[in-house]
Amino acid sequence: MNYNMVGDAIVKHCGGLANFIHVTNCMTRVRMTIADPSLVDMPALKGIEGILGVVEDDTLQVIVGPGKSSKVATVINQRLKGAPAVDTTLSGVEQKAKLAREKAKKQTRTKVILKHIANIFVPILPALIAAGILMGLNNVVVNSAASWAMSHHIAAIGDLSPTQVVLDQRHLLGVSQFLDIVSKALFGFLAIYAGITSAREFEGNLILGGLLGAITIMPQVTTLGLIPGQGGLIGVIFAVWLMCLLEKQVRRFVPDIVDVVVTPTVVLLVMAAAQLFIIMPAAGVVSNGILHALNGLLEHGGIAAGFVLSALFPFLISLGLHHGLFPIHLEMINATGHAPLFAIQIMSNAGMVGAATAVLLLTRDPVMKKIAKGAIPTSILAVGEPTIFGVKYSGGVCLHHGVDRRGVWRRDDRAARCLHQRRWRGGAFGATANCRRQISAIYPGMAGGLCGGLCADVCGRQGTWLR
Repeated sequence: MNYNMVGDAIVKHCGGLANFIHVTNCMTRVRMTIADPSLVDMPALKGIEGILGVVEDDTLQVIVGPGKSSKVATVINQRLKGAPAVDTTLSGVEQKAKLAREKAKKQTRTKVILKHIANIFVPILPALIAAGILMGLNNVVVNSAASWAMSHHIAAIGDLSPTQVVLDQRHLLGVSQFLDIVSKALFGFLAIYAGITSAREFEGNLILGGLLGAITIMPQVTTLGLIPGQGGLIGVIFAVWLMCLLEKQVRRFVPDIVDVVVTPTVVLLVMAAAQLFIIMPAAGVVSNGILHALNGLLEHGGIAAGFVLSALFPFLISLGLHHGLFPIHLEMINATGHAPLFAIQIMSNAGMVGAATAVLLLTRDPVMKKIAKGAIPTSILAVGEPTIFGVKYSGGVCLHHGVDRRGVWRRDDRAARCLHQRRWRGGAFGATANCRRQISAIYPGMAGGLCGGLCADVCGRQGTWLR
């Protein structure tokens, strides 16, 4: 991809440099805040070579794929340097009011909440992936050593447990300890990181937000009858949101000369007390209720639960709302050590891999073949947008056609010439295999269940087989 050409084309079809307010990116999307959405030429924007899809929301999101989004965003930001960022005929107040009206038209309360949660966790996501991979590798090494120690009746030696004795014999004890330290440096202090990014999202003091998160994991909270981490990330996010509201109100009444001292002190005292005595206990009840409900659903819902949960996941991805589930996944890991919900939902990616593979093997369109070739590896690595927008949508196939074989006949005029119209949910069937085997992901991004994945891949491939 020529990033300069793509960036320039995006600027051109979005109304020029003067129509941009802010440009950023996530893993797969360039997110642009546009001053006047009416100036955006959507058909031309979607037609740019290399663009996999466009999502209109509170921000205009252009999907280009992993590794490319940051480079395209950098090109656009370089073009914006020295250029007017907004319509100069509008005052700052008018501009903000205009943006607020545009957002209000597109947002619902649920969508706003999920968007906030997504914005909180997207900055943490690269570290989550990296630390999660290291944790997964360490778990493989440790579990292998533990199994060996148990089967061969290895005894503890000194301060070393039987598992550590085996690791030491294999010269892997130091490596395991290193991986454990690095991975726990993220997961052990995740409440702090979530507090900082929450404060940034809600426009408050970042360090105070991190401090509220740190309070929840202090060992000393046991003296108050609490458990470190009680309430989880849900409680931290809610507390930081309240903190940001309180901070703005306090600044209205505190004189400027003492603002730097009085405001943070008052906010910290009030919110720390609220965090310890109200929010942590209440959030603990809420998070425990969510976990019990999900565990009960997965335990008793069986195949039907796996089918529905996996089938719905691609629609969340297409709307950019899938990151909103991260607090639930992380809370399940914190409470049980694994995330069965994520292992089930991620099977939809395996179904999309199968569907994209069928397109790659049998399509005669060189552009579609190139897109499918690039989308398959990213879907294997749990990034589904390139397959959803590049292969499913751009190929004229409804999303549920690409990842499902749902057992109903349905016509799609644009796709009828090359695709079967009878499909079952490939990814969903892979998830049912995971439900039957009670397979879990040990962290978001590494899904358990080779059997479920293969099932989903085969179903997805067969469901999207070309005539």
